[in-house]
Amino acid sequence: MVVERAEPGTFLSLLSDGDLAALLKLGTFRRFASGERMMRQGEPGDRVLVLLEGHVKATSVDSHGREMVLSIRGPGDVLGELTFSHGEPRSSNVIAIEPAQAQAVAASDFRLYLAQRPAAALTLIDVISRRFRDANSKRVQFGDLDSVGRVAARLIELCERYGERTDAGIQIGLPVTQEDLGSWTASSRAGVASALRTMRDLGWIKTERRRITVLDLEALTQRAA
Repeated sequence: MVVERAEPGTFLSLLSDGDLAALLKLGTFRRFASGERMMRQGEPGDRVLVLLEGHVKATSVDSHGREMVLSIRGPGDVLGELTFSHGEPRSSNVIAIEPAQAQAVAASDFRLYLAQRPAAALTLIDVISRRFRDANSKRVQFGDLDSVGRVAARLIELCERYGERTDAGIQIGLPVTQEDLGSWTASSRAGVASALRTMRDLGWIKTERRRITVLDLEALTQRAA
């Protein structure tokens, strides 16, 4: 059941049955409410969370107190994977954007698990490498786009990962707010609101409370190119 819920390309989805079973025997099961802070920027990296259900956002707060969304993570991902090795301070927060469940594993236990299961260690390295490559690609792409283009690019990503095709279009079921889109695209809240209004006026999307339906994916793709 855990593997069935894991999103494609995540750490859990790529593990062998034996490695997965061994990992899930470690640590303790935790539940988190929507909006709950699961990890805090600056705290010691003394544990990792294996996300079993729900979606979270990784955020970072700069010296001026501005919060930036770094990524959205889903079932199958490992959280805290960059700081567990030496217990270094966490570089980001992890906040549940909907009710979530996770296995909390002590950093020392996770290190021993990876040492004893080299295939799992290589899988984790591969997942982290792909994540960094994708982030670098997005950074280059965003450098040439205005706020409409950046929001369009993120909506396309959300469609690919969480979109559900309906008679009306592709419905993004993930409860992402305008504030999340703004910090995820390096745009102001007003800029995101204006971008979404433009897309609505052009007939590309339909917005409801905490829900976006993409009506014209091709138009968004062309705008984000």
